[in-house]
Amino acid sequence: MAIYLVLAVVGMALGALVVPMIITSSQTTRSDTSRVHALDAAQAGLNVMLGKIRAAKIDEVGTSTLLPCTATTGDVNGTGDASYTVSIKYYMVDPVTATGTPQPMSCVNGYGTYDPVSDSFTPRFARLTSTGRDGTPSNGSTRGRTLEATYVFRTTNSNIIGGRIRIYPASSSSPELCMDAGQAAPAAGALVRLQACATPPKDQQIFAYRTDLTLQLLSSISGTYPDGLCLDTAGPAALGAAIFLSRCTPLAVPYTQQWSFNDNGGYTASLSNSATTGQGALSPYCINANSQSAGVQLTLANCSAGGTSSPTQAWIPAPAVGAGAAEAPQLVNYYEFGRCLDVTNQNVNSDHLIDYPCKQNPYPGAVAWNQKFTMPNIATTGTSATGQIYTSTGGTNYCLTSPGTSGGWVTVIPCSGSNARQVWTIYNGNSALSYSVKFTIVDSAGMCLGLTEPAGSEQWSSIDVEPCTGATEHKWNATPNLASSVLQDIDEIPPP
Repeated sequence: MAIYLVLAVVGMALGALVVPMIITSSQTTRSDTSRVHALDAAQAGLNVMLGKIRAAKIDEVGTSTLLPCTATTGDVNGTGDASYTVSIKYYMVDPVTATGTPQPMSCVNGYGTYDPVSDSFTPRFARLTSTGRDGTPSNGSTRGRTLEATYVFRTTNSNIIGGRIRIYPASSSSPELCMDAGQAAPAAGALVRLQACATPPKDQQIFAYRTDLTLQLLSSISGTYPDGLCLDTAGPAALGAAIFLSRCTPLAVPYTQQWSFNDNGGYTASLSNSATTGQGALSPYCINANSQSAGVQLTLANCSAGGTSSPTQAWIPAPAVGAGAAEAPQLVNYYEFGRCLDVTNQNVNSDHLIDYPCKQNPYPGAVAWNQKFTMPNIATTGTSATGQIYTSTGGTNYCLTSPGTSGGWVTVIPCSGSNARQVWTIYNGNSALSYSVKFTIVDSAGMCLGLTEPAGSEQWSSIDVEPCTGATEHKWNATPNLASSVLQDIDEIPPP
C-alpha cells in the first residue's frame, strides 16, 4: 500500500512538471504557426495590391486615374483567422534610395495620382506596406508581421508628356492661372483662355510641347481628331489675332502652329520661313493675356522684352509639358524633362545656374547661347569622355564649374586649363554601363550634376552637384528608355 502511495505521489509530481512543459510547447508551436500564417497573410496583401495596380488600365493601357489610393483589408481565402491590411504611397523618386524623406504624391480615388512639384500624374514608384495577422493576438498568436516592398512602374520618359502652362504670377499673391481649352474635348475653333489652375489638373489644361514645336491639347485626341488639336492663329501672325485650337497636322505642320519658347519666357509665333531662309527669324508677336484674370482670351501681342516682369506674356510650363525639339548641344534634364541647363538671365556672373524651360526655334541654330554647351567627345565605341563643358559668348568660353562641395551651386566662369573644378566626365547610355551611371555628368570629386531647390523667388530648380545615386535628376540628354515593372526592396518591419 505504501508503495502505491509513493507511486501516486511521484506521478502527481511528474504530472505537475510535465503539464506546464506541454502547455509551453503548445504555445510555442502555436506562436510559430501563427507567425508563418501572418507572414503568408502579409504576402497575400502585397499580391492583392499588386493586382489592383495592374488592373488600373483602359483598353490594356495603364492609366494613373484608376490607381488604388486607400488601404485594403481582407481575409486570406475568405475563411480562417488570417487577414491582412495593406496601404500604398506613390512617389516620383525611389523612396528607399532617395536622400532625405521624399514627399509622396497625392492620390484621390477617381482622380489618381498627382505630384505638384513636377506637375506629373504618372508615378515611378509605389511603396506598399502590408500587415498580416492570424487571429487575435493571444494564447501564442502573433501580433502581426509587416512587409514593405517597392513597386517600380513600367514607364518611359517619352510617353508621360503632358502638363499645365501657367502664366507667371504678377506677384506672390496672384492667383494661379493656366491656359484652358474650355473643356476636355472641344471642337476645332475653340478659343483658349486663362482660367484658374485646377488641382488635380483638369484635362482641358493639359498640353504637350511636341518635337514639331506644336502645343497640343492631349485630351483632344479622338476619333474625330485622331491627331488632336493644337494652338493656332488664323493665318499669318498679326497683332490681336485670337489663339484657338485647330487640327494638328503632323506630316505637314503649318507654321501657324509652331511656337518658340523665347529668352523672356514667352511663346513666339513663327513666320512662313522661320525654319529655313529666315535663319531663325520669328514674328514680332507672342501669346498674350491682356490681364491676369480668369476668362481672359489669349491673343497675339507685340513680344515684350521684359521677361518675367511682363505679367501678360511670361509663362511657366510644367516640366511634364515637354522639351519640344530640344537636343544637344542643349542639356535636357531627365527628371524635369521639359527643362534645360541654362545660364541664368544670360549673365555669366550669376552665382547659380537654373533648369529653365528648353528654348526653341524652328531653326535650331538660333537657340540662345546660354542653353548651348560644348561637351567632351565620346568615342564611337566608348562609354565616357573627360574634359571641359563650356558655352560661348562675346568670343569667350565659359566653363561649367563645380562648387566642389555637395549641394553647392554650379556656375560658369572663364575656362582655365588648371582649374580641376572645370573637369567633368560625361557618360553615354552604352549597355556596358550600369543604369545608375548612364547619362550622368560627374565632377572631378565624383559628384553628379543635379537639381536643387529654386533660389529666392525663382520658379526654376537651381543646378548643384551631389552624391551620385542613379536618381533621374542626375541624368542629362537621356534617350527614351523603358523601365520594367518589378517588385523590389522587400523587407520585414520589426514589431514595436
